[in-house]
Amino acid sequence: MKKILTLLIILVGLVGAGLVYQKQQNEGLNTAANRGVKTREMLLPDLDIQGIKKIRLKDATSETTVKISEDGKSATVLERGGYPASMDRISSVRSELYQQRIANKQEVRKGAWAEIKVQPPGEAPEGVGTQVELSDAGGKVIKSFVLGKTIDTAGGRTSNQFGGGSQRFVRIPEDGDTIWVVSNPFTDLEAKPDSWLDKAFIDIQKIKEITVVPPQAEEGWKVGRKTDAELEFALLDAKVGEALDGTKLAVSNLLSTPVFNDVVTKDKTAEALKGAIKVNIVTFEGFVYDLLVAKQPSEDGVGRFYLSVKVTGNFPKSRPPVKDEKEEEKKKADEAFATQIKGLESKLAKEQKFADWVFEVSEYTVNNIFKKRSEIVKVDAKATPAPAVANPPVFPTPTAAPSAVATPPIQVPVAPTPPAPAAPATEEKK
Repeated sequence: MKKILTLLIILVGLVGAGLVYQKQQNEGLNTAANRGVKTREMLLPDLDIQGIKKIRLKDATSETTVKISEDGKSATVLERGGYPASMDRISSVRSELYQQRIANKQEVRKGAWAEIKVQPPGEAPEGVGTQVELSDAGGKVIKSFVLGKTIDTAGGRTSNQFGGGSQRFVRIPEDGDTIWVVSNPFTDLEAKPDSWLDKAFIDIQKIKEITVVPPQAEEGWKVGRKTDAELEFALLDAKVGEALDGTKLAVSNLLSTPVFNDVVTKDKTAEALKGAIKVNIVTFEGFVYDLLVAKQPSEDGVGRFYLSVKVTGNFPKSRPPVKDEKEEEKKKADEAFATQIKGLESKLAKEQKFADWVFEVSEYTVNNIFKKRSEIVKVDAKATPAPAVANPPVFPTPTAAPSAVATPPIQVPVAPTPPAPAAPATEEKK
Protein backbone atom coordinates (compact mmCIF):
# COMPACT_ATOMS: atom_id res chain seq x y z
CA MET A 1 0.00 0.00 0.00
CA LYS A 2 2.82 2.35 0.89
CA LYS A 3 4.53 1.55 -2.45
CA ILE A 4 1.37 2.30 -4.39
CA LEU A 5 0.98 5.60 -2.58
CA THR A 6 4.57 6.47 -3.33
CA LEU A 7 4.10 5.67 -7.00
CA LEU A 8 0.96 7.80 -7.14
CA ILE A 9 2.78 10.72 -5.58
CA ILE A 10 5.62 10.37 -8.10
CA LEU A 11 3.14 10.14 -10.96
CA VAL A 12 1.27 13.23 -9.81
CA GLY A 13 4.58 15.06 -9.51
CA LEU A 14 5.62 14.11 -13.02
CA VAL A 15 2.27 15.16 -14.46
CA GLY A 16 2.45 18.45 -12.61
CA ALA A 17 5.99 19.09 -13.78
CA GLY A 18 4.93 18.36 -17.34
CA LEU A 19 2.04 20.78 -17.12
CA VAL A 20 4.27 23.49 -15.71
CA TYR A 21 6.85 22.93 -18.47
CA GLN A 22 4.17 23.06 -21.15
CA LYS A 23 2.80 26.26 -19.71
CA GLN A 24 6.24 27.83 -19.69
CA GLN A 25 6.80 26.80 -23.28
CA ASN A 26 3.50 28.29 -24.37
CA GLU A 27 4.21 31.47 -22.49
CA GLY A 28 7.64 31.62 -24.10
CA LEU A 29 6.18 31.23 -27.55
CA ASN A 30 3.53 33.81 -26.87
CA THR A 31 6.12 36.18 -25.50
CA ALA A 32 8.35 35.59 -28.55
CA ALA A 33 5.45 36.29 -30.81
CA ASN A 34 4.39 39.39 -28.97
CA ARG A 35 7.66 40.87 -27.80
CA GLY A 36 9.61 43.35 -29.86
CA VAL A 37 7.84 45.41 -32.47
CA LYS A 38 4.22 44.76 -33.14
CA THR A 39 3.55 43.03 -36.42
CA ARG A 40 2.66 45.50 -39.15
CA GLU A 41 1.64 45.31 -42.77
CA MET A 42 4.32 47.39 -44.48
CA LEU A 43 8.07 47.03 -44.11
CA LEU A 44 8.76 50.78 -44.28
CA PRO A 45 5.52 52.56 -43.40
CA ASP A 46 5.23 56.25 -44.23
CA LEU A 47 8.37 56.20 -46.38
CA ASP A 48 8.64 59.39 -48.45
CA ILE A 49 10.26 58.05 -51.59
CA GLN A 50 10.38 61.48 -53.23
CA GLY A 51 12.43 62.74 -50.31
CA ILE A 52 15.16 60.16 -50.95
CA LYS A 53 18.12 62.03 -52.47
CA LYS A 54 20.90 59.61 -51.67
CA ILE A 55 21.10 55.83 -51.55
CA ARG A 56 24.14 54.31 -49.88
CA LEU A 57 24.79 50.57 -49.97
CA LYS A 58 27.61 48.67 -48.30
CA ASP A 59 28.45 45.00 -47.91
CA ALA A 60 31.56 43.07 -46.90
CA THR A 61 33.49 43.93 -50.09
CA SER A 62 31.85 46.85 -51.89
CA GLU A 63 30.26 50.24 -51.36
CA THR A 64 28.10 52.39 -53.60
CA THR A 65 26.64 55.85 -53.18
CA VAL A 66 23.98 57.06 -55.59
CA LYS A 67 23.20 60.77 -55.45
CA ILE A 68 19.86 61.91 -56.85
CA SER A 69 19.39 65.42 -58.24
CA GLU A 70 17.11 67.90 -56.55
CA ASP A 71 14.47 67.60 -59.28
CA GLY A 72 14.73 63.81 -59.20
CA LYS A 73 15.34 63.55 -62.95
CA SER A 74 18.96 62.42 -62.85
CA ALA A 75 21.46 60.74 -60.55
CA THR A 76 25.17 59.90 -60.37
CA VAL A 77 27.36 57.15 -58.94
CA LEU A 78 29.99 58.76 -56.73
CA GLU A 79 32.36 55.76 -56.76
CA ARG A 80 32.57 56.09 -60.55
CA GLY A 81 33.50 59.73 -60.67
CA GLY A 82 29.94 60.97 -60.95
CA TYR A 83 28.97 58.88 -63.97
CA PRO A 84 25.20 58.92 -64.60
CA ALA A 85 23.18 56.35 -62.67
CA SER A 86 20.26 54.38 -64.05
CA MET A 87 17.05 56.23 -63.25
CA ASP A 88 15.05 53.13 -64.19
CA ARG A 89 16.82 51.17 -61.46
CA ILE A 90 16.35 53.96 -58.92
CA SER A 91 12.64 54.23 -59.70
CA SER A 92 12.23 50.47 -59.41
CA VAL A 93 14.01 50.36 -56.04
CA ARG A 94 12.01 53.24 -54.58
CA SER A 95 8.75 51.69 -55.75
CA GLU A 96 9.65 48.28 -54.25
CA LEU A 97 10.57 49.79 -50.89
CA TYR A 98 7.39 51.84 -50.76
CA GLN A 99 5.11 48.90 -51.60
CA GLN A 100 6.93 46.13 -49.73
CA ARG A 101 4.71 44.14 -47.39
CA ILE A 102 5.83 41.94 -44.52
CA ALA A 103 5.40 38.18 -44.87
CA ASN A 104 6.51 37.15 -41.39
CA LYS A 105 8.64 38.13 -38.41
CA GLN A 106 11.08 36.44 -36.08
CA GLU A 107 12.73 37.42 -32.84
CA VAL A 108 16.46 36.80 -33.13
CA ARG A 109 19.03 37.72 -30.50
CA LYS A 110 22.18 39.52 -31.62
CA GLY A 111 24.28 36.41 -31.11
CA ALA A 112 22.39 34.69 -33.90
CA TRP A 113 22.42 37.57 -36.41
CA ALA A 114 25.43 36.18 -38.25
CA GLU A 115 23.53 32.99 -39.03
CA ILE A 116 20.95 34.88 -41.07
CA LYS A 117 23.48 37.47 -42.32
CA VAL A 118 22.00 40.60 -40.82
CA GLN A 119 25.21 41.83 -39.21
CA PRO A 120 26.06 45.39 -40.31
CA PRO A 121 29.28 45.71 -42.36
CA GLY A 122 32.33 46.64 -40.34
CA GLU A 123 31.02 45.30 -37.03
CA ALA A 124 31.61 41.58 -37.54
CA PRO A 125 34.00 39.40 -39.53
CA GLU A 126 31.26 37.15 -40.89
CA GLY A 127 27.52 36.93 -41.33
CA VAL A 128 27.49 40.41 -42.88
CA GLY A 129 24.52 41.61 -44.91
CA THR A 130 23.97 44.60 -47.18
CA GLN A 131 23.41 47.83 -45.30
CA VAL A 132 21.11 50.32 -47.02
CA GLU A 133 20.85 53.97 -46.00
CA LEU A 134 18.29 56.33 -47.48
CA SER A 135 19.07 60.02 -46.94
CA ASP A 136 17.34 63.30 -47.70
CA ALA A 137 18.73 66.35 -49.51
CA GLY A 138 20.42 67.56 -46.34
CA GLY A 139 22.25 64.28 -45.83
CA LYS A 140 20.08 63.13 -42.93
CA VAL A 141 19.43 59.38 -42.86
CA ILE A 142 15.67 58.92 -43.01
CA LYS A 143 15.73 55.11 -43.06
CA SER A 144 18.40 52.44 -42.57
CA PHE A 145 18.18 48.66 -42.71
CA VAL A 146 20.25 45.54 -43.36
CA LEU A 147 19.31 43.02 -46.03
CA GLY A 148 20.19 39.55 -44.83
CA LYS A 149 20.12 35.99 -46.03
CA THR A 150 17.92 34.97 -48.94
CA ILE A 151 15.64 31.99 -48.44
CA ASP A 152 14.57 29.86 -51.38
CA THR A 153 11.05 28.59 -50.89
CA ALA A 154 8.92 26.00 -52.64
CA GLY A 155 5.22 26.71 -52.89
CA GLY A 156 3.34 29.38 -51.01
CA ARG A 157 2.65 32.98 -51.86
CA THR A 158 6.21 33.70 -52.98
CA SER A 159 6.22 30.92 -55.55
CA ASN A 160 6.22 31.68 -59.22
CA GLN A 161 4.74 29.64 -62.05
CA PHE A 162 7.72 27.27 -61.94
CA GLY A 163 7.13 26.41 -58.29
CA GLY A 164 9.87 28.39 -56.54
CA GLY A 165 10.23 31.72 -54.77
CA SER A 166 12.53 33.78 -52.58
CA GLN A 167 12.24 35.49 -49.23
CA ARG A 168 14.77 37.62 -47.43
CA PHE A 169 15.53 38.63 -43.85
CA VAL A 170 15.53 42.35 -43.13
CA ARG A 171 16.75 43.95 -39.91
CA ILE A 172 15.79 47.52 -39.08
CA PRO A 173 17.94 48.89 -36.21
CA GLU A 174 15.11 50.67 -34.40
CA ASP A 175 13.08 47.45 -34.39
CA GLY A 176 15.58 45.76 -32.05
CA ASP A 177 15.65 41.97 -32.21
CA THR A 178 12.68 41.82 -34.53
CA ILE A 179 13.75 40.44 -37.89
CA TRP A 180 11.30 40.86 -40.73
CA VAL A 181 10.80 38.36 -43.51
CA VAL A 182 9.72 39.73 -46.90
CA SER A 183 8.80 37.94 -50.12
CA ASN A 184 11.32 39.89 -52.18
CA PRO A 185 15.03 39.15 -52.72
CA PHE A 186 15.74 42.84 -53.51
CA THR A 187 18.23 41.88 -56.22
CA ASP A 188 18.56 45.51 -57.36
CA LEU A 189 19.84 46.60 -53.96
CA GLU A 190 23.45 45.46 -54.37
CA ALA A 191 26.57 47.38 -53.39
CA LYS A 192 28.44 47.05 -56.70
CA PRO A 193 28.94 50.47 -58.34
CA ASP A 194 28.88 49.09 -61.89
CA SER A 195 25.38 47.67 -61.39
CA TRP A 196 23.99 51.19 -60.83
CA LEU A 197 25.44 52.77 -63.98
CA ASP A 198 23.22 53.97 -66.78
CA LYS A 199 24.15 51.47 -69.51
CA ALA A 200 22.88 53.54 -72.46
CA PHE A 201 25.70 53.72 -75.02
CA ILE A 202 26.65 54.51 -78.60
CA ASP A 203 24.79 52.84 -81.45
CA ILE A 204 26.72 52.81 -84.73
CA GLN A 205 24.45 52.20 -87.71
CA LYS A 206 24.78 52.38 -91.52
CA ILE A 207 28.56 52.15 -91.64
CA LYS A 208 30.24 53.58 -94.74
CA GLU A 209 33.94 53.24 -93.98
CA ILE A 210 36.12 51.84 -91.20
CA THR A 211 39.82 52.59 -90.79
CA VAL A 212 41.83 50.65 -88.22
CA VAL A 213 45.35 51.78 -87.28
CA PRO A 214 47.11 49.51 -84.76
CA PRO A 215 50.51 50.25 -83.22
CA GLN A 216 51.95 47.92 -85.89
CA ALA A 217 50.90 50.06 -88.86
CA GLU A 218 51.49 47.30 -91.41
CA GLU A 219 48.64 45.31 -89.83
CA GLY A 220 46.12 48.13 -90.29
CA TRP A 221 43.23 48.00 -92.74
CA LYS A 222 40.47 50.07 -94.30
CA VAL A 223 37.15 48.75 -95.57
CA GLY A 224 34.05 50.40 -96.97
CA ARG A 225 31.08 50.24 -99.31
CA LYS A 226 29.49 52.67 -101.77
CA THR A 227 25.87 52.45 -100.57
CA ASP A 228 24.04 51.33 -97.46
CA ALA A 229 22.17 48.79 -99.57
CA GLU A 230 25.37 46.85 -100.21
CA LEU A 231 25.86 43.99 -97.79
CA GLU A 232 29.49 43.31 -98.63
CA PHE A 233 32.39 45.56 -97.72
CA ALA A 234 35.49 45.94 -99.85
CA LEU A 235 39.11 46.42 -98.89
CA LEU A 236 39.74 50.06 -99.77
CA ASP A 237 43.50 49.97 -99.34
CA ALA A 238 43.95 46.73 -101.25
CA LYS A 239 47.16 45.98 -103.05
CA VAL A 240 47.27 44.04 -106.31
CA GLY A 241 45.53 40.70 -105.86
CA GLU A 242 44.21 41.48 -102.36
CA ALA A 243 40.57 41.32 -101.26
CA LEU A 244 38.63 41.25 -98.01
CA ASP A 245 37.79 37.79 -96.70
CA GLY A 246 34.23 38.33 -95.51
CA THR A 247 34.27 35.07 -93.58
CA LYS A 248 37.01 36.42 -91.32
CA LEU A 249 35.56 39.86 -90.53
CA ALA A 250 31.97 40.83 -89.69
CA VAL A 251 31.79 44.52 -90.52
CA SER A 252 28.11 45.38 -90.94
CA ASN A 253 27.30 44.94 -87.25
CA LEU A 254 30.61 46.21 -85.87
CA LEU A 255 29.85 48.06 -82.60
CA SER A 256 26.13 47.93 -83.33
CA THR A 257 24.27 48.39 -80.02
CA PRO A 258 27.36 47.66 -77.91
CA VAL A 259 27.23 47.46 -74.12
CA PHE A 260 29.81 48.27 -71.49
CA ASN A 261 30.46 46.60 -68.16
CA ASP A 262 31.98 49.44 -66.17
CA VAL A 263 33.64 52.84 -66.45
CA VAL A 264 37.21 53.71 -65.53
CA THR A 265 37.90 56.44 -63.01
CA LYS A 266 39.89 59.43 -64.27
CA ASP A 267 43.11 58.44 -62.51
CA LYS A 268 43.28 55.14 -64.41
CA THR A 269 42.32 56.17 -67.95
CA ALA A 270 45.87 56.61 -69.27
CA GLU A 271 46.89 53.14 -68.15
CA ALA A 272 43.70 51.61 -69.54
CA LEU A 273 44.33 53.02 -73.04
CA LYS A 274 48.04 52.26 -73.20
CA GLY A 275 48.97 50.90 -76.64
CA ALA A 276 45.47 51.51 -78.01
CA ILE A 277 44.31 50.84 -81.56
CA LYS A 278 42.93 53.90 -83.38
CA VAL A 279 39.62 53.40 -85.16
CA ASN A 280 37.75 55.82 -87.41
CA ILE A 281 34.19 54.98 -88.47
CA VAL A 282 32.17 57.05 -90.94
CA THR A 283 28.45 56.42 -91.45
CA PHE A 284 26.10 57.25 -94.30
CA GLU A 285 24.05 59.40 -91.91
CA GLY A 286 26.96 61.76 -91.32
CA PHE A 287 28.30 60.49 -88.00
CA VAL A 288 32.05 60.15 -87.46
CA TYR A 289 33.29 58.00 -84.57
CA ASP A 290 36.91 58.20 -83.41
CA LEU A 291 37.71 55.41 -80.99
CA LEU A 292 40.64 54.15 -78.99
CA VAL A 293 40.49 50.45 -78.14
CA ALA A 294 42.99 48.64 -75.93
CA LYS A 295 43.54 45.33 -74.21
CA GLN A 296 45.29 45.21 -70.84
CA PRO A 297 46.40 42.20 -68.80
CA SER A 298 44.34 41.13 -65.81
CA GLU A 299 44.89 38.97 -62.77
CA ASP A 300 42.70 36.19 -64.15
CA GLY A 301 44.79 36.02 -67.31
CA VAL A 302 41.85 36.69 -69.62
CA GLY A 303 42.58 40.37 -70.13
CA ARG A 304 40.39 43.43 -69.94
CA PHE A 305 39.22 45.54 -72.87
CA TYR A 306 38.80 49.31 -72.80
CA LEU A 307 37.27 51.81 -75.19
CA SER A 308 36.96 55.58 -75.53
CA VAL A 309 34.90 57.36 -78.18
CA LYS A 310 34.47 60.85 -79.60
CA VAL A 311 31.55 61.54 -81.91
CA THR A 312 31.04 64.31 -84.46
CA GLY A 313 28.31 64.80 -87.03
CA ASN A 314 27.88 66.53 -90.36
CA PHE A 315 24.25 66.56 -91.44
CA PRO A 316 22.71 68.25 -94.50
CA LYS A 317 20.96 71.53 -93.83
CA SER A 318 18.33 71.08 -96.49
CA ARG A 319 16.76 68.40 -98.62
CA PRO A 320 18.00 68.11 -102.21
CA PRO A 321 15.44 69.55 -104.66
CA VAL A 322 13.28 67.12 -106.60
CA LYS A 323 12.32 67.92 -110.15
CA ASP A 324 8.61 68.46 -110.81
CA GLU A 325 7.75 68.00 -107.13
CA LYS A 326 4.32 69.28 -106.17
CA GLU A 327 4.03 71.83 -103.39
CA GLU A 328 2.05 69.53 -101.10
CA GLU A 329 4.52 66.69 -101.62
CA LYS A 330 7.42 69.05 -101.03
CA LYS A 331 5.92 70.23 -97.74
CA LYS A 332 5.48 66.69 -96.43
CA ALA A 333 8.93 65.67 -97.57
CA ASP A 334 10.52 68.73 -95.96
CA GLU A 335 8.74 68.05 -92.67
CA ALA A 336 9.90 64.42 -92.71
CA PHE A 337 13.44 65.55 -93.52
CA ALA A 338 13.41 68.06 -90.64
CA THR A 339 12.20 65.37 -88.24
CA GLN A 340 14.94 63.03 -89.41
CA ILE A 341 17.68 65.64 -88.95
CA LYS A 342 16.32 66.52 -85.51
CA GLY A 343 16.56 62.88 -84.51
CA LEU A 344 20.15 62.68 -85.75
CA GLU A 345 21.10 65.83 -83.84
CA SER A 346 19.49 64.45 -80.68
CA LYS A 347 21.43 61.21 -81.04
CA LEU A 348 24.65 63.17 -81.59
CA ALA A 349 24.10 65.20 -78.42
CA LYS A 350 23.56 62.03 -76.37
CA GLU A 351 26.58 60.22 -77.78
CA GLN A 352 28.91 63.20 -77.40
CA LYS A 353 28.44 62.91 -73.62
CA PHE A 354 30.54 59.73 -73.67
CA ALA A 355 33.65 61.60 -74.84
CA ASP A 356 35.11 62.17 -71.37
CA TRP A 357 34.97 58.55 -70.27
CA VAL A 358 36.82 55.28 -70.76
CA PHE A 359 34.63 52.19 -70.74
CA GLU A 360 35.40 48.60 -69.89
CA VAL A 361 33.77 46.35 -72.48
CA SER A 362 33.62 42.65 -73.24
CA GLU A 363 35.98 40.97 -75.69
CA TYR A 364 32.99 40.10 -77.86
CA THR A 365 32.19 43.79 -78.31
CA VAL A 366 35.57 44.69 -79.84
CA ASN A 367 37.07 41.42 -81.07
CA ASN A 368 36.78 42.37 -84.76
CA ILE A 369 38.78 45.54 -84.18
CA PHE A 370 41.73 43.43 -83.05
CA LYS A 371 41.79 41.50 -86.34
CA LYS A 372 45.09 41.96 -88.14
CA ARG A 373 45.34 42.73 -91.83
CA SER A 374 47.09 39.41 -92.40
CA GLU A 375 44.07 37.66 -90.85
CA ILE A 376 41.32 39.27 -92.94
CA VAL A 377 42.91 39.66 -96.37
CA LYS A 378 42.90 36.95 -99.00
CA VAL A 379 45.31 37.05 -101.92
CA ASP A 380 44.43 35.90 -105.46
CA ALA A 381 47.53 34.16 -106.76
CA LYS A 382 46.39 34.53 -110.41
CA ALA A 383 45.97 38.27 -110.13
CA THR A 384 49.30 38.69 -108.47
CA PRO A 385 52.06 39.27 -111.00
CA ALA A 386 54.88 36.76 -110.81
CA PRO A 387 58.10 38.21 -109.57
CA ALA A 388 60.45 39.23 -112.38
CA VAL A 389 63.06 36.59 -113.20
CA ALA A 390 66.54 37.95 -112.92
CA ASN A 391 68.65 37.75 -116.07
CA PRO A 392 71.42 35.17 -115.80
CA PRO A 393 74.83 36.66 -115.24
CA VAL A 394 76.93 37.13 -118.32
CA PHE A 395 80.35 35.65 -118.00
CA PRO A 396 83.20 36.55 -120.44
CA THR A 397 83.66 34.01 -123.25
CA PRO A 398 87.00 32.25 -123.08
CA THR A 399 89.33 33.44 -125.82
CA ALA A 400 90.09 30.71 -128.40
CA ALA A 401 93.53 30.08 -129.74
CA PRO A 402 94.15 32.22 -132.81
CA SER A 403 93.52 30.43 -136.04
CA ALA A 404 95.48 30.87 -139.24
CA VAL A 405 93.77 33.28 -141.52
CA ALA A 406 94.67 33.38 -145.21
CA THR A 407 95.53 36.94 -145.67
CA PRO A 408 96.83 38.01 -149.02
CA PRO A 409 100.37 39.23 -148.76
CA ILE A 410 100.79 42.85 -148.54
CA GLN A 411 102.77 44.28 -151.35
CA VAL A 412 105.44 46.45 -149.95
CA PRO A 413 107.06 48.57 -152.59
CA VAL A 414 110.74 47.96 -152.77
CA ALA A 415 112.83 51.02 -152.92
CA PRO A 416 115.08 51.03 -155.99
CA THR A 417 118.60 50.03 -155.28
CA PRO A 418 120.83 52.97 -155.65
CA PRO A 419 123.47 52.49 -158.33
CA ALA A 420 126.82 51.34 -157.10
CA PRO A 421 129.40 54.02 -157.04
CA ALA A 422 131.72 54.04 -159.95
CA ALA A 423 135.13 52.56 -159.38
CA PRO A 424 137.79 55.17 -159.08
CA ALA A 425 139.91 55.66 -162.14
CA THR A 426 143.31 53.94 -161.99
CA GLU A 427 146.28 56.22 -162.35
CA GLU A 428 148.44 55.49 -165.20
CA LYS A 429 151.87 54.35 -164.25
CA LYS A 430 154.46 56.63 -165.27
